[in-house]
Amino acid sequence: MSIVVLTVALLALVLAIVKFQVHPFLALLFCGLFLGLATGMPMDKTLDSLLDGFAGTLKWIGIVMVLGAVIGEILTETGGSFRIAESTLRLTGEKRVPFAMGLTGYVIAIPVFVDVAYIMLQPITEMLAVKSKRGIIVTGLSLTAGLTATHALLPPTPGPLAAAGLVGANLGKVILVNAFVAAFAVVGGLLWVLIACGKIELPYDRSIRDKVYKKESVEEGILPRPSLIFSLCPIFVPLLLIALASLSKMDAIAIPASSAVQFLGTPVIALLIGLALASLLLKKGGRMLQLRSIVERSIEKAASVIMITGAGGALGGVIKASTIGSDVSTAITGLGIPGLLLPFLLAAGLTTATGSLTVSMVTTSSIVASMLGSLEMSPEMAVALIGAGSFCVFHANASFFWLLNRLHEIPPNVLYRTYSLQSLCMGLCGLVAVILLRLVGVR
Repeated sequence: MSIVVLTVALLALVLAIVKFQVHPFLALLFCGLFLGLATGMPMDKTLDSLLDGFAGTLKWIGIVMVLGAVIGEILTETGGSFRIAESTLRLTGEKRVPFAMGLTGYVIAIPVFVDVAYIMLQPITEMLAVKSKRGIIVTGLSLTAGLTATHALLPPTPGPLAAAGLVGANLGKVILVNAFVAAFAVVGGLLWVLIACGKIELPYDRSIRDKVYKKESVEEGILPRPSLIFSLCPIFVPLLLIALASLSKMDAIAIPASSAVQFLGTPVIALLIGLALASLLLKKGGRMLQLRSIVERSIEKAASVIMITGAGGALGGVIKASTIGSDVSTAITGLGIPGLLLPFLLAAGLTTATGSLTVSMVTTSSIVASMLGSLEMSPEMAVALIGAGSFCVFHANASFFWLLNRLHEIPPNVLYRTYSLQSLCMGLCGLVAVILLRLVGVR
């Protein structure tokens, strides 16, 4: 009976968001209340489970999301993101522009939201399209591959961070596993672009050839720019601290002052250190006023994602307190559905239906968390599968679909056969990467 209730609740959730334009925050809360009451939980227990799930999820994740958004805003405002992109391009060369753009997106999206990062790099994307004699759809979707893979798989971006928190995964291990899965997905996305999109030319390509951004104008866009090392530190120092903290917990690896390393490697402390490093990029005169303004903007931008994540945690709290997890696990065993595919397929279905990677990851994580034991996989592998599934499939109900349409005047029918199919290809490549990890003994 609880499986039927869960199915009805998920269908209602998707319909509420897609058909009736209900905000995901409200839809997730009502879905949680419905699940609890419909499965026979007492009203007080349903409410307590809902509130406990919300509070428990935001205990760490809320602060980390805001700090990540602040670091991204600082890098955007100071030109650090441009410095990283330009250095990557010099390293790879113009002939390998698609791979350079994919690598740039892979790095930039760690602290910066995808939409913001893409808009920020639009001048470079268009300039390189002309200089490399490629269509804007090649350079644009190459950048998109890197941005999307990181956004779906690598903390401290909201989706994987929320998924890790909801399923109880070790954040350091998630970074190690998902870095490989994300790289695999990026390569798949780039190969799709080169094979399927190389000959597509749009009217927009002809227009930007006449008004292409010269290299000098790009370099003068934000002055003065920080050095590459200073630009990278706010991103990689926190990631290094988190990874070291994870390693220090392993008995086989002896790390001096492990308690201090574990403290510094907690996501909140690591991101605070990253924020301190990022603030050094701001101008000395009025630095605190600049930082205050950036923090206020970042909180506004992150608030919606934080609330949706918390609502997903509330839904997860109700699911964990009910018998849904055990009932679904029993059904999976009886049907013979491979447990490896369940997180992937569930996330893929929700992304296709809702167009929201965050809603897909949060909802799937809430469901999967209660049945991890029967799936015979670690929480970290579950996060990787959920992230890979959340790529599939972006189409007209995804905001980024229309961002590409608006920025480059790409018709929707072209985006369906390029961007939408690229997202499917990336998701399948991510699944292959997880299977390869399983074959070599990673559980």
